[in-house]
Amino acid sequence: MNVEHRVGIRGYITSTGGIGGLIKEEPDYFKVTEVADVAIGEGKHLILRVAKRNWDTINFARVLSNKLGISQKRIGYAGTKDKRAFTVQYYSIANAREVAEKLEGLHIKDAEIEVIGWSNRALKLGDLIGNEFEIRITESDADSEIIDETIEELKVKGSPNFFGTQRFGTIRYITHIVGLHILKRDYGAAFWTYVAKPFVSENEEVRKIREELWESRDPKFGLRELPKHLRYERTLLQKLIEENSEEKALLSLPKNLKMMFVHAYQSYVFNRILSDRIAEFKTLREICDEDIVDFIRIRNGRLTIAGNPVEVRNRKRIDFLISVGRAVLCLPLPGYKTEVKGWVKDRLLDILAEDDISFEDFRHEHKEFSSSGEFRSAEIPIDFDELYYEIDGRDVFMKFFLPKGCYATSFLREFQKS
Repeated sequence: MNVEHRVGIRGYITSTGGIGGLIKEEPDYFKVTEVADVAIGEGKHLILRVAKRNWDTINFARVLSNKLGISQKRIGYAGTKDKRAFTVQYYSIANAREVAEKLEGLHIKDAEIEVIGWSNRALKLGDLIGNEFEIRITESDADSEIIDETIEELKVKGSPNFFGTQRFGTIRYITHIVGLHILKRDYGAAFWTYVAKPFVSENEEVRKIREELWESRDPKFGLRELPKHLRYERTLLQKLIEENSEEKALLSLPKNLKMMFVHAYQSYVFNRILSDRIAEFKTLREICDEDIVDFIRIRNGRLTIAGNPVEVRNRKRIDFLISVGRAVLCLPLPGYKTEVKGWVKDRLLDILAEDDISFEDFRHEHKEFSSSGEFRSAEIPIDFDELYYEIDGRDVFMKFFLPKGCYATSFLREFQKS
C-alpha cells in the first residue's frame, strides 16, 4: 500500500498526464510566507517576523522561549509550519517588555528574527489568512501543455482539499492509527503504535530498534536503545515505567500533541470521503440535496472560506454560487455532534463501521481526545489568475496563494501525479 492510500487519499480529479518530479529537495525550494491578520500599534505583546530554514513552528517556539528564559505558553503564532522548508511567519510574545532587549543580540541558527512592533493582543490560529507558496519542482517531465490543461480542468472540477501526508507523520504515517485506538479506549495499542510500530521508510537502525521494542514491549530496552532525538517516545517510555499505565503515560504528552491524534483520524476519514466523492462524481462542483456547503469571501484581498457551513436548501441559488466560485462543497470531520444526511451520511457511516466506532466514541472522557466534529471545504479555493509558473529545463517553479488549512502538496499532486 502506498503512502497516500494509508492516509485515505486515492485517485485524481484531473485526467491529464503528470509531470512527476520532486519537491522539498532543498528547504529553499519550498518557501512559505504567512499572510496573517497582525494588529500593530500599542500593547503588551511583541510581534516578531521570523524567517527560518528547517524549523517547524512549535520547536522554534520552544527554543525561542528557552533562549529568552520565559514560558513557551507566552509565545503565540497564527499558523503552524513544517520543518523541511524556508518559512516566514509571525510570533507574539506576551508581557515582553523585559525581554525586548534580549532579542537585539539573539542568535538562533538558520533563523532571522525581525521585531515588527507591539500589539494589544496575542497571535492565535484564527489570525492566519493563508500562505504564499514559492515552490521549485525538480527532476520533472516539465511540460507547459500538461500544466495548462491541468489548470483548466481544476477550474471546472475544483481542486481537492486533501489533508497532506504530513498531517499523519513525517516518516511513520501512524498518527491517525493512534487516534483510532484512543477513540476505542485501547490505550495499550495507542501507546505502542506511537512508540514502537516500525515503518519501512525509517532509518534502518531505528527501525530495527522499533521492531524489537514492538515485539518485546520492554520500556527499559526502549529507553536504552532509542536515540535521544526521539524525545516524545522516550518520555512515554519513562512515564510507563513510573505509572505502569499506558493511559497515564499518553496523558503526560503536551496538549497540542494529544489533540493531534484524534484530529489525524478525523482527517483520514475526511480524505476517504473526499476520495470516494471524486471517484463517483468526477467533480466537486456537483451538489446534492442535503449536502453541506460553505461560502467563499474576500479577506485582506484573499480568497478564504467563510466558516459558516450550511445545509443546501435553495438548490438553484447554491448551484449558481458554485458556478461563479462563491460556494464550495463541505465534508465532515466526524465528532459526537456531527449531523449528516444523504450521500455523505451513507459513506461516513460505512467508514466508521469499518473501524468499529460510532459518533459517540468521539465524546471522550479526556478533553484532549474529545471532538464535537466540524465541516471542511472539499475544494481548495484558489485564484488561478494569480497562479504563476515557469519552466527551467526539468525544473518547474510555481507561485500561488492558498487559504489557511490547505496543503500545497495536495494542490501540486494533481500536476505531478507521482
